[in-house]
Amino acid sequence: CYRLCREAIHRLPGHEDDQVLVGAVAPWNTQTMYTGNANGDWALYFRDILAELGPLECDGFALHTYTHGPDPALISSDEKLDPPFQNYHRHFRAYRDFLQAVPANMRHLPAYITETDQVTPWLDQNSGWVRRAYAEIHAWNQQPNNQRIRALALYRWPRLDRWYIDGKSGVIEDFHFALQNDYRWSNAIPVAVTSPQRVEERTGQAVTLSPPVAQEERQTLNTPAVAVARQNKKMRAAGRAEAQPQPPYQVEWLDDHFPSRLVTGEIITATLTLRNTGTLTWTWGGGNPFRLGYHYYRGRRRLSLAPARDLRTDLPEDVPPGATVTLTARIALPEEPGNYTLELDLAHEGVGWFKEQKSPVLTRWLTVEAPERPPGPSGEVVARDLPVPLFIDVTTRLPRSGTAYARRSLNQIRHVVISHTGAHPWLSLERIAQSHVAHGYPGIVYDFYVDPAGQVYRVSELENVAQPDQVWSEQGVNIALAGNFSVEPPPLAQLEATGRLCAWLAQNLGLAPDAIVGLGELTKRGDNPGATFYRTGGWKPAIVRQVQLHLAALNSTMEEPQPDEALLTSVTELRAERDALRKELARAEEERERLRIFNERLQIETANLRRELEIQPETSGHRLRIQNLIDKLPRDPHRYVERRAEDVQYIVINHTGVPPTVSWQEIARAHIVDWPGLLYDFCIDEQGAIYQTQPLTEVVETDQVYLSQAINIAFAGEFNRSVPREEQIYAGGQLIAWLMERFPAVTLEQVRGIREFIDHTSPGEQWMSGKRWKEDLLAAVRRAGGLVDPTEEERRLRQRIAELDEQLEAAQQLSLVQQQQKAKLEEENHRLKLELAEKTQLARGFVIPPPSLRNIADQLPRHPTLRYERRSLNQITHVAIHHTATPPTLGPERIAELHIAPDPGRGKEAWPGIGYHYFIHADGNIEQTNQLETASYHVYRHNGYSVGVVFSGSFMNGKIPTTAQLRSGAHLVAWLMQELQIPLARVWGHREFPENSTVCPGSEWTGGNRWRDLLFERIEQIQNGIGVKSIRHYLLLWQRDFPGPVARQDLVNAIGYIARFRPSVGFSVEDARYAEYVTIIGGEAGISADDEKFLRTHGCHVERIAGRNEDETGRLLAELVRQGRRFMNFDVDF
Repeated sequence: CYRLCREAIHRLPGHEDDQVLVGAVAPWNTQTMYTGNANGDWALYFRDILAELGPLECDGFALHTYTHGPDPALISSDEKLDPPFQNYHRHFRAYRDFLQAVPANMRHLPAYITETDQVTPWLDQNSGWVRRAYAEIHAWNQQPNNQRIRALALYRWPRLDRWYIDGKSGVIEDFHFALQNDYRWSNAIPVAVTSPQRVEERTGQAVTLSPPVAQEERQTLNTPAVAVARQNKKMRAAGRAEAQPQPPYQVEWLDDHFPSRLVTGEIITATLTLRNTGTLTWTWGGGNPFRLGYHYYRGRRRLSLAPARDLRTDLPEDVPPGATVTLTARIALPEEPGNYTLELDLAHEGVGWFKEQKSPVLTRWLTVEAPERPPGPSGEVVARDLPVPLFIDVTTRLPRSGTAYARRSLNQIRHVVISHTGAHPWLSLERIAQSHVAHGYPGIVYDFYVDPAGQVYRVSELENVAQPDQVWSEQGVNIALAGNFSVEPPPLAQLEATGRLCAWLAQNLGLAPDAIVGLGELTKRGDNPGATFYRTGGWKPAIVRQVQLHLAALNSTMEEPQPDEALLTSVTELRAERDALRKELARAEEERERLRIFNERLQIETANLRRELEIQPETSGHRLRIQNLIDKLPRDPHRYVERRAEDVQYIVINHTGVPPTVSWQEIARAHIVDWPGLLYDFCIDEQGAIYQTQPLTEVVETDQVYLSQAINIAFAGEFNRSVPREEQIYAGGQLIAWLMERFPAVTLEQVRGIREFIDHTSPGEQWMSGKRWKEDLLAAVRRAGGLVDPTEEERRLRQRIAELDEQLEAAQQLSLVQQQQKAKLEEENHRLKLELAEKTQLARGFVIPPPSLRNIADQLPRHPTLRYERRSLNQITHVAIHHTATPPTLGPERIAELHIAPDPGRGKEAWPGIGYHYFIHADGNIEQTNQLETASYHVYRHNGYSVGVVFSGSFMNGKIPTTAQLRSGAHLVAWLMQELQIPLARVWGHREFPENSTVCPGSEWTGGNRWRDLLFERIEQIQNGIGVKSIRHYLLLWQRDFPGPVARQDLVNAIGYIARFRPSVGFSVEDARYAEYVTIIGGEAGISADDEKFLRTHGCHVERIAGRNEDETGRLLAELVRQGRRFMNFDVDF
């Protein structure tokens, strides 16, 4: 086989000198038994292969070697195996056993170690294992006469199985250190030479010493074949000097973030980071710009999009080769709920898509939900979804050290860890992050942060791990509550936000409520997050109960039966009372917060006023520092007209709508596209500095009142969610008071936002609603104009705050009582709903019949002593899809033999029996290999609640299950879902289960041909009764049109068969096509071959029973009855 492959490759143009290597033999593998190798000696097997080929018909070979564990000392260990392999190494130096077995005349050939690891998954530590491995090979290469090893490849980078390196920063750092040694192999064989200086002394001349070569090697090295190989090697080296051209259209997708919940018809935003790895610059403008676009697929079919929903995203700037860009993409979701495959790609408008140029696309599998149902007859909205907390993402704004976070898979998360900051509740996040960096962490150690007002901040990515050797960091989502709760519990708003956040995380990460723990439970410091969390009646049970209620609401059936009228009325009244209390509490807290901010602004303004009085005691009236930018900004003075002072009737407030860091010059350049210059007369930056940007005596020529009759002031920033800083409010008040003195026609009523003139968002959503910063600005104007005594106002506000504090405390106590009552009622309500659901189960539109299968569970090989544990059916919640990763001809008997046998090389112990519950052959036949109550081994750590369904074959590199497999597999899974009440969302591929780093059920499951989409689409059809055979077995007899003959004698002969097996009986080919199995009685003169082909085309399993005459046909039927066999060729249990 090797010779044939090598010759075929060398015959290809350009591949004449390719090295075709003999594949590596697994060390410690005793499955290579044959005549002359009774013990299955792997090194002997390797030697025999090479000896069979000889030096002229072999280009080189590959080796594999490992250590049994992550200890670096095992690299150089000389520990040997037990007899009969006591001469072979147990660990890394097994490579020497293979090299020792190489025939002497083949030791000049290239040797490559193409796979090495620690047998167990890579330990994410910079332990020196990688450095010692490369140093070991380098030391081997330096020894005289040793066969050169040209490569040592670590297994492996991508996350396709449990031995991945991607994201393990410790291993990567170890590899970087190893690279600093710059180890290289050389054809020159080093040799120990005795004192070359002495040779010079004896001869008086410099002597060049050649390395010695063994006699047999010397003969081999001078053969014509080796001389040709050397010449070919020189030609290859020259060819490699010509660099391969880089493709012009190429993109690398670096990062992406999508919303957690997707609702039909919505337009979402997703943050994408990508790199230009081609040779063309991506231009954002011009006639053929580069834009981001997308396509939807369902069942491998590309869906057409209406023009209004085929959105494109512009680049923010030109992106040269090698540069990185971050986009906020707008994506229109499909208008029908279901599972979709989203494919994101770049388009060169007018030219084509990048995918057409072989560039990779970004593929994401989306589940799009229907929107919430409208209110019911009682006005109550039935909530089906978890109230997701709105959090502010500040992950990129916080300080970090130069050290990168370790990374993890979300499948590793086991806990939601609650802690408190232990500091002042309003200590800034920047200060907290700086403190964590100072203690040696790469950045802030939390994932989320909840402030006292209940605002949630996302401060780190969930995949980041600050302390990988600690359970609380590696396996926990860390939520920090601002404050110290050793004595008092957190405020109600903070508790409620934390509970909703924990419920949201539990739902999305598949965690139970008991996964919520305090940091002290996972560390030696047992007090965090404070004694109030752990003590009896503490706030931990409140959070756990809130999570339980949210998850219970989610898990209740979508079509819930109506509880009795009295309970509904009671619940509605209590909810109304609760909502009223919540609103009252929210208004009180909002008012208190607004007054607190207002008070802080008063204090800042008072301090500023006092400083001004101290610096300029001789000055009276207003003295503003205004910087003049009129001549520094782009403007066309010829397009302005003169304006008189009496024409000014308004002062119009704007926000810039862009980050405060954007310069006034950039904003002016944007305005000058449509106007002669910047439309603002004054601008106030984030620190409160005032700039004049237009002369007050000039105005643009326009009929718009908000321009021609107004002074326009712009505050730097965007205020749809936030408001200007106190410094900006103070400066704005000073400026407007000064302008009102210059323009007496302007009063406080004429100070307006631009949105009060035209349909516009400026100066933000918070201008007249929400935080209403217009009121704050007008109050600052009054104080600046001397209309308010700040000291008296401050005293009054302090008194009002004290009153509100008392009201707030009383409201919180009342709310706590209402919350407890609400929790009890909701628990009772949920219990009643479940009881009613059990009693009044909704009628189902279609009942899926069980598929045809053969139960061979008791016929397969079993371990002589080991037995699987048993479980009840109500414990089963998931279906796991597998592939055998073997040729489809390998049946369950052979798989069972492999499963019950130990495999020390892979670290696998013996199993009690085959791991799967159902086995689907390539022809679609189903065999049950375990009882459903058997908790067999097929998904690591998840066997107790899953059913294993395996499809025969290996679905890699474009291969997917056969049509028959998909049809019968979908029927089986749909029936299991119905019988075990499992939703489609819990039908997972093997690799989708946490802690299962495997490629199973193949690379084509969610990539390439995406056979998961095909399977799921077929399951949904079967659930709706589409394509399911309504008849299990049909006995088909022939007839002719009336008054012609019918198969009277065949019917008489089949009476015994019909009585024994009870098939449906008829004379219609059309009716028979709805059957899963069809038995045709009689030869082709009755039911023709075309009719039989017609039935097979419609997915029927067809068997014809026909003798040479009617009597022989009757005897065949009678023999089947005697044997108890329904069919001659199908082994099916009905």
